[in-house]
Amino acid sequence: MTIARRTFTIAAAGWGLAALLPSARAVQPLKIDFSDETVGAEPKSFLSVVGVWRVENDGNNKVLVVDGRQWKEGQTAAGVADKARALYGDVYDC
Repeated sequence: MTIARRTFTIAAAGWGLAALLPSARAVQPLKIDFSDETVGAEPKSFLSVVGVWRVENDGNNKVLVVDGRQWKEGQTAAGVADKARALYGDVYDC
C-alpha cells in the first residue's frame, strides 16, 4: 500500500468516526425505577435466568443486586420454565 493510499484510508476512517460521534453523544443513560419493588424479593421488572437477582437497599436507594455466588455453571435460575412462559407464552411449552 502506498503512503498516499494509506493516508487516504486513515483520513476516511477518521471522518467516518467523527460522523458517528454526534449520535453517540445523543444517547441517554437508561434509568430504572425500583421504588415500587420489594426489598429482598426478585424484581418484578426483570426476569433472571442465571444467578439470584433481588432488590436491595443502597443507602436511601433501592438497587438491583445480581448475586452469582450460589450459581453453578450450567445451572439455570430457579423457575426458569415459568419465566420463559412469562416471556414467550405457551409457544415453547413441552
